[in-house]
Amino acid sequence: MSKNSNFFEGFIIGSIIGGILGILFAPQSGEQTREQLKDIKDDNADIIEGTRDKTEHLIEKTKDSIEHGFDKLSQIIEKSNSSIKDSIKSAKS
Repeated sequence: MSKNSNFFEGFIIGSIIGGILGILFAPQSGEQTREQLKDIKDDNADIIEGTRDKTEHLIEKTKDSIEHGFDKLSQIIEKSNSSIKDSIKSAKS
């Protein structure tokens, strides 16, 4: 993704969060606030769903990257241990 795309997504998400917080802290009844939140949710359902999908995809990619990193680290440690053991055996001989 390009930097502009990330900025735009962040801007949209920030705007939504800011709008929700503005509604929550506005001086009105709870019933009116709940109705406004429902309207916002309904009006932005496609954005919310798209953001949810992107977030889930990003979480999966992150998990895969972490697992790959741990596997690679494990291999490096195993090679280092093997190399150390070989060096010790050579030094004893």
